[in-house]
Amino acid sequence: MSQQPKNNHDTEKNSSLAAILGLALTASSASSAILVYEGFDYGPAADETRAGNALLDGQPDGVSDGVNAIGLSGVWADSTAVTATSDLYMANGSLAFGDLATSGNHFRSDTNNNNDIMSRTISATLAGTNSELWFSFTANKLQNDFSAAEGGIVIGNTTVGNARIFENDGSSGLQGFGVAPTTTGDNWTAYGWNGTTQVAGANAFSVPTNGSETNLLVGQIEFDAGTGGLDIFTLSYYVLNGGSVIGGSLTEITSLEVDVTQSTLDTLNLTRQVNTAYDEIRIGESLNDVVLVPEPSAALLGALGALLLFRRRR
Repeated sequence: MSQQPKNNHDTEKNSSLAAILGLALTASSASSAILVYEGFDYGPAADETRAGNALLDGQPDGVSDGVNAIGLSGVWADSTAVTATSDLYMANGSLAFGDLATSGNHFRSDTNNNNDIMSRTISATLAGTNSELWFSFTANKLQNDFSAAEGGIVIGNTTVGNARIFENDGSSGLQGFGVAPTTTGDNWTAYGWNGTTQVAGANAFSVPTNGSETNLLVGQIEFDAGTGGLDIFTLSYYVLNGGSVIGGSLTEITSLEVDVTQSTLDTLNLTRQVNTAYDEIRIGESLNDVVLVPEPSAALLGALGALLLFRRRR
């Protein structure tokens, strides 16, 4: 009987240790398999500006720029070759979403120029033995003075000759996965292209259009997992856990099936959507890769160290 309190106390200590250690490991589970990251943390461009900000065209504008970018090569360039420069530009500050890690600046457009498709080569290999691919980005709609599905983000092959990418029926050879508004302009849905056909999500996620809400949109691609070996593309939005990405969850928006050749996924395409801002593009192999959690705080590590020291002295 005299040993019972000690055993109970040891059990409590073990439980506390396991809980704190688990939290520390969870908090430090920053991606080990992130493939692509673009946070638009570039200095002022030496060429043209718009609204007093540097254009995205030609960035990174210097060898020291883009140190926070991962898995991308070359510069952002107008892939349509219709205009000399794109109207997409970088604005100060990141699009904050809870405690999601950010780097600085974001990109946006304030025009209705249908010729804006900015592309940058993905140097990371997105095809291979992995059965899944994940991506995420933050987005904010500042105004709804448009009614077209002509802007957003596409992971795919280089597009040629069709600036209005989200009205592309696939006949130009486009393959890949993307996110854009529907023709109502105040929501988000998923799109896929197999080289000949465009497939659109059946449902959409409506959002405020007054700049009051930044969303983290998350895409999951399960290769060869659908009907007859098609790829399943599921688009969701992320729900914070009391302001933190740790312990947050996904709410599905829509899912579609499309057959995409993985080896074609070599280009990141950004297309304009007037008064819409985007930031923090990530591509990885898991949800944790694209929703980077904060590193463990000094207080948390201190508490863990103190508990370990206390346990050793016991």
